[in-house]
Amino acid sequence: MTDETDFVALFREHYTPVRRFIERRVSHAEAAADLTMDCFEIAWAKRVPGEPFGLPWLYRTARNLIANEYRRRDREEALWSHLHDEARTRSTDGSAVMTARLLDAMKALPERDREILWLTYWEDLSAADIAVVLEMSDGAVWTRLNRVRAKLRPLLSEAPAAEGTEASYERRRPR
Repeated sequence: MTDETDFVALFREHYTPVRRFIERRVSHAEAAADLTMDCFEIAWAKRVPGEPFGLPWLYRTARNLIANEYRRRDREEALWSHLHDEARTRSTDGSAVMTARLLDAMKALPERDREILWLTYWEDLSAADIAVVLEMSDGAVWTRLNRVRAKLRPLLSEAPAAEGTEASYERRRPR
């Protein structure tokens, strides 16, 4: 590829096949869209004038990105499993069930929303500190936190009613 025009032509010609290739391997449409764009971003960064590459190179890059996505999902599932185990071992009486409900509700939120909850409640950061981490103003942190809390409320109320027993917690715990 010698210039931007060649890359645009490559993108137009191969975007749909690459997107379909990824969609068949990744069940979430949003993740497939992100991975497709990542694939072309890598292609843009690695382009060498006079040495064009085509669909096979894009498929290989997509395969690598898909493998990374699978590893990320495995790590995320291990984290949720660990959090559920911690909740079960550290809690007493019905608090394990409530903590499990909270974790299940949080898992249903997008990563971006979970992040601000983690920073606020688990890391115990101030709004000013969160603003530094997320590169936003203090006011934006409060606005976003309030919106996420509003999203979380119905998820908690939709969660199955706690039966107050360890057995009920075990039935709902993801494997």
